[in-house]
Amino acid sequence: MFLILALFASIAFIIGCVEQGTEFHDNGSQDNSASIDLANITNITWQWAGMIGVSSDNMSIVPNKDNYTLELHPDGTYSIRTDCNSGSGNYATDGNNLTIEPGMITLAYCGDQSLESQYLSFLWKITSITIEDGQLLLSMGNNSEKMLFINVESVKK
Repeated sequence: MFLILALFASIAFIIGCVEQGTEFHDNGSQDNSASIDLANITNITWQWAGMIGVSSDNMSIVPNKDNYTLELHPDGTYSIRTDCNSGSGNYATDGNNLTIEPGMITLAYCGDQSLESQYLSFLWKITSITIEDGQLLLSMGNNSEKMLFINVESVKK
């Protein structure tokens, strides 16, 4: 499965990180002391669009991004779509720190090409959150890897 992500990283590098008219931005500047306003991230359906590595040159694009969504609710719960499954659970924020707890999820087999296991694995490792250019960036560990999410409504426009 990680070979698939490596392949997507190579493709993203070659095509300049643009898919279907949607540009992915990571200007590298991140204010880790800024507190995230929940009104800017809740009640929005976010699509998992890609992964950003150590530099913005190291990106991968998620195929079928509409199959991987995250919605954070103001009450500290979330809803997710993980390819052919769905689920929900709890999350907590403190400033720009974010923890997404594993929750309940349906258990249908989504096929060998599914990125469901990676998606869930990455979500459970999230430690911080930022918004850059209207895109949601969820960082893992020491911020070397980030999950990039785009607002479904901005995609429809």
